Formats: sequence, C-alpha cells, structure tokens
Amino acid sequence: MKFYGRELEIEALRWQFQRAQETKVARMAVVTGRRRIGKTTLIRKAFEDSVFPFIYYFVTGNSSEEEMARLLVAQAARQLDIKYPPAITKVSDAIGWLLESSHSKPLVLVFDECQHLDSWPNFWSELQRTWDLGKRGAQALFVLSGSVQTAIERIFGNSSEPLFGRTDQMMIVRPFSTSLIGQIFEDAAPSGIAPSDLLLFYAVTGGVARYVELLVDAEATTRERLLGFLFSERGTTLQKEGDMLLANEFRLSAPLYRTILRRLAAGRSKRTELQDGVAIDISPYLARLENLYELVGRVQPFEEPVEKRKTRYRVTDPYLRFWLRFLSGDDIEAQIELQQWPGLIQRTTQALPTYLGHSLEDWYRQRFLELSGLSPVGAWWDRRGENEIDLIALDEGRKRIIFAEIKSQASKLDEAKLRRKSEAFLDVHSDYRSWEQVFLGLTPQRMLEAPWNLEV
Repeated sequence: MKFYGRELEIEALRWQFQRAQETKVARMAVVTGRRRIGKTTLIRKAFEDSVFPFIYYFVTGNSSEEEMARLLVAQAARQLDIKYPPAITKVSDAIGWLLESSHSKPLVLVFDECQHLDSWPNFWSELQRTWDLGKRGAQALFVLSGSVQTAIERIFGNSSEPLFGRTDQMMIVRPFSTSLIGQIFEDAAPSGIAPSDLLLFYAVTGGVARYVELLVDAEATTRERLLGFLFSERGTTLQKEGDMLLANEFRLSAPLYRTILRRLAAGRSKRTELQDGVAIDISPYLARLENLYELVGRVQPFEEPVEKRKTRYRVTDPYLRFWLRFLSGDDIEAQIELQQWPGLIQRTTQALPTYLGHSLEDWYRQRFLELSGLSPVGAWWDRRGENEIDLIALDEGRKRIIFAEIKSQASKLDEAKLRRKSEAFLDVHSDYRSWEQVFLGLTPQRMLEAPWNLEV
C-alpha cells in the first residue's frame, strides 16, 4: 500500500530538525500512538529524502546496555563515515557523543519503542544530564517513539520524572480520518464501493494504518473477501493483534480487565451491567481502563453534566472492539485453532447487522467533528432510556441545532419519531428552543458525502 496522509506530522518533524540546524541547539521530539498506528513509517518518511545522516535504533529491551551502546555507536559510525569510533559502554554517553558529532554535521537520531529503556536503572536521569549539557551547539533532532502510551506519558509528562519539560514536540499519531479511509478504500476498490463494505472495513480497522494496509494488500475490500481473509491462515495478524495490544498495555495477568472489555464489546454499557455477577468491585479496574490505559471511554448524554445513573461506557478503539466481539473468547479461539473458518464466518455474518449499526454511529460522529466545524457533537438519551437521539450537534454561530437519526437502512428512518425525541431533549434543554432546528437521516449510502452541509 502506498503512503497516505500525515502531511502535518511530517512537516512538524522536518521543522524541528530545521530549527535545530538554524539555532544550533538540539531538539527532542516524542512520537507516540497506539500499536500499529504507523509511527515508524511516519518518522522514516519524514526524513527519507534528507541528505543528512538518519540513525535509527529499535530498542528491544533484550540487550544489555553495553551491547546496545556498542551497536548504536557502530551503526552511527557507518552513517557518519567514522573509521575508528570510540569505545562506549553507556547509551547516554553514546548519545552525548552523537550530540557532539552533530556540531559539524547535522543528524537525526531515532529510538523506537523507547519505553524499553525503563529496564536500566537511572537511564533517564543520565540522559537528562547528557541532554542538558550537550544540546547547545548540536544540530541534532532526537526522536523518541513509543507504543505504550502509559509509559510515554509517565516518562515525559510526569513532573517528577527527569525528562519532564525537555521535549520540544509531543506528537500523538492518530488513526486515519474518515475522509482518508474513504480515499484509501476508493483507491483499493476502483470498480466501485458498496457502502456496507466500507463500513465493515472501518469497523475492523478503525483507520489504524497497519490494519488498513493488511486488508488493502490482501484486496479484502468486499465483505466476502474481508471475512474470508480474516478467518483464514492469512489473517493471523489480525486474529492475534488484540492479545498483543492488551499485553502491551497491561503487562500483567488480569482476567477481570478482559471480562469488563468483553462485556462492553457485547453491548453492556452501564456500570451495573458490567458489575453483574462479578464478586470483586470493578470500580478501580474500570477507572484504570479509562484513565490509565485509555481503552474505555465514559459517555454522557449530550450537553448534560456527569451523572452516574446516566453514564455509559464503551471500548474506544474500533479494532479492539471488533476483536473482542468476533475474534476473542474461549469458544472462538478454539474454533480458530481448529481452523473452522466457515462456521466462524457464518457466526460473524449473522451478528454483523446489529454490530455495524453502532459502527455507523461512530463513523458519523467522527465525520461531523472532522468536516462540519460543529462542536460539540454527541448522542443523547433520557433517564429512562425511552428517548435516544443518535447524534446532536450545535452550530453556535448560526444558532442552529442538528438532530440526526443514523440507520443502516433508509427504510428505517423516521423523521416524525426523531422530531418527537427532539421535543424530549428540548424539554430538558429549553435554551435551545429558540434555535433553528435541522433534522437529518444518515445511512451508509451517505458515508462519503457531507450531507450536513448547512451553508444554505
């Protein structure tokens, strides 16, 4: 698959390197984002045409510090054309040597999966001293990339940590936008797009670069081909990726975390539903999933304050949500192990209509935020759950409020019912009664349009 998007991120990294050369003060950039989001590809792309040395090191956590220092110096010596490099046994000293070397020749130094450096006592303190003493006069950009966001936030965002305040750029690489997903899908399926196929493509990948690439390279752009790829030996990466993603964050055996996540993926969204049948209080686990691991999000009714009885929870990552629902669990994993592909495809196909309805709501909420310029955007429901509105958005400038119903089939749209629900909302939020009201019906057929273009 060709490289798509990331223009702003590439520009930012190149600008940081340019400033290091102009000011002769080394700069530090941190690039983070969930696993498989495309951080390494982005960094390489940013400097692929540079005439200056690009020194890349993938930190595995399996090497001793002395071995890593030796390998780093050897690689840098080749890049810098130095025949007799110094014998260095500490990584921080190797970085100091490279900072000094950049006085005469600018360079980019990249440590990928830098959180593994945690395994060496005092490393970050040593790096702080090296950096503070060596960055003046240096024409270097030091890029530290990492997938474990909890570790990255602690290392660089905690005021008690040595590198707090040292970064010049903190970049979070996010999934592709809905527009870019649509463009990639159109390029991969030039003979025409079936909206339901695009919706499944989004539900499986969530716009994560590596997952998109896997499906595009496999030409899995129809429901039949996508499910055939996913439930086959060729689909092993996507089958196992959820386990890797969770292990990457948790780094411990915590069955209760998985229980909570699976219940969320199955459609249980209230805390009481998540707690049901579990002897241990789930509150601290749910809080860590939300605040520490950022795998779960708390959802409140649109424009209403936090209230426990109205709070709902959801798995925020589309791929993880799909994996938990269709690729995880003892019975499913047993079928995968036995390669019972037809049964798995049939089971998934039967459950997809309901599942994809929620994915379509996610798509449109995200797309509104990306394209409409309207904010805030959200869903609303009353205390009893009798009235629910899939999407509400505010056009503050024009004093307009948009109510939208999102359905997988146009025949299920009911504007009269949507208007009745909007009255229930306006009974609670009477300040918006004087605003112009706009009512929309959104279906998969309009996924790549901007049907909420309200300029007229």
